[in-house]
Amino acid sequence: MSKKYIEENLEKLKKQRDEQVMGGYRDNVVKTYDFLAWKVSEANKDYCNPKNYEVSEAVFGTRGEETKVRGYIKDLKKSEYITVSNSGENRKIRIKKPINF
Repeated sequence: MSKKYIEENLEKLKKQRDEQVMGGYRDNVVKTYDFLAWKVSEANKDYCNPKNYEVSEAVFGTRGEETKVRGYIKDLKKSEYITVSNSGENRKIRIKKPINF
């Protein structure tokens, strides 16, 4: 993913923030990030490993949106807000920097 693409997406997200769009993509990505940050602090480690259905329940109130959650986590990783190492039971999600959009 190119820097230009990331910068353009961040500008769109900042615009959604400024216009206070609720329930949109930005809102859900921020809820995902906030849940991951909370899980990291709860774990008393520098990482967490929540199940995708847990994140879905926190963001949407249902387990049925795991596919969207996976996408949000990938986008946060590509934008360098989090790091994800390993996969499955050994997955480690770390917070890299605070949200600025």
